[in-house]
Amino acid sequence: MANNNNPRIVFFSGGTALNGLAAELAAINRECSYIITTFDSGGSSALLRDLFDMPAVGDVRNRLLALADKASPERENIVRLLSTRLPDSRAISVPMEELLRLSTGTHPLMAGISDVTREILADRFSLFLDLAGDRFNPSGASLGNIILAAGFMAHQRVMAPPIAQFARLIRAGGTVRAATVDNGHLAVRLQNGDILAGQHLFTGKEIEPIHSPIAGMWICSGVNDPWPQAVHASSLALMLIENADLIIYPMGSFYSSILAALSPRGMGAAVAANPCPKIFIPNLGHDPELLEHDLELQVERLVEIIRLDTGAFTEREKILSGILIDSNRGHYPGGTGAELLKKLPVKVIDRNLISDQSEELLDPGLLAAEIMSLAEDG
Repeated sequence: MANNNNPRIVFFSGGTALNGLAAELAAINRECSYIITTFDSGGSSALLRDLFDMPAVGDVRNRLLALADKASPERENIVRLLSTRLPDSRAISVPMEELLRLSTGTHPLMAGISDVTREILADRFSLFLDLAGDRFNPSGASLGNIILAAGFMAHQRVMAPPIAQFARLIRAGGTVRAATVDNGHLAVRLQNGDILAGQHLFTGKEIEPIHSPIAGMWICSGVNDPWPQAVHASSLALMLIENADLIIYPMGSFYSSILAALSPRGMGAAVAANPCPKIFIPNLGHDPELLEHDLELQVERLVEIIRLDTGAFTEREKILSGILIDSNRGHYPGGTGAELLKKLPVKVIDRNLISDQSEELLDPGLLAAEIMSLAEDG
């Protein structure tokens, strides 16, 4: 049964779009949980994945830092360290020297951190150097990602313990779980027939945006192998879903964040089995992944990804209760005309979610208040 003061709210996400909302909710309800995709195949995450054959940790690190309690100077210093990237230098010796100083606890970023915590962090950096040897180019690498990767290896390739340790270091105001502990990648089929294996190929962030709409997505073995691979949902993530009072499919990169976090086997079945409300909060503005996707098609694809796990005849009501929008001030792909809203097969919850200060994006404060209201009302 829901605790009206602290309802258990579960978000499926990844990336940075939810960070403002997550920080807002951390201050008012620490029972919020975030199930995060681990399929990123670009940047320094790709190098770590290749090095240790592991899931991507960048989105996990990003969300944890958004939830950090920086009330004390020490935790502020810890957050600063874990948010830092090593110098992006052609001379590998430059970032390597930084890593060596971090591994001995003598780096300036360690100033203002207690001896105990400094030793914990230094040990992790030292372990990383021992494991990576000369196989990893640290230029531009995230220190938070390195700490999580070293923890993953220290705990016999299990993700939960390093996430929990990271969360304790920064007193995260919420729970973060990886969607899966398996190592997989994302592949999409475009409407023109092209198949792209690797998230970085279709997000529009590292290379040119796609020019044909996404027609389908699945989990594959690797960036050189688009053949489908069975990837299973984390048992810890499934427990969060089972106990949720409200499930949110929030704004964010539609395929590579939201649908990706829902894709591991068992995730859809767990969502459908919980009778709590499930709300979709669509993106405002431009998402390169949503080429030619209006709200109706987004709802269809969201329901479809769950039914891939539960079966084609799963009632829509078990998957999605409503869609939360601001039709007055929001600019959504395909618009929010009366005819389109009538065609949506779910309840439309139309609220004031955009402020003058939020610059045509969802205002974290307004959205947090609305989500809490929905959770308390059930």
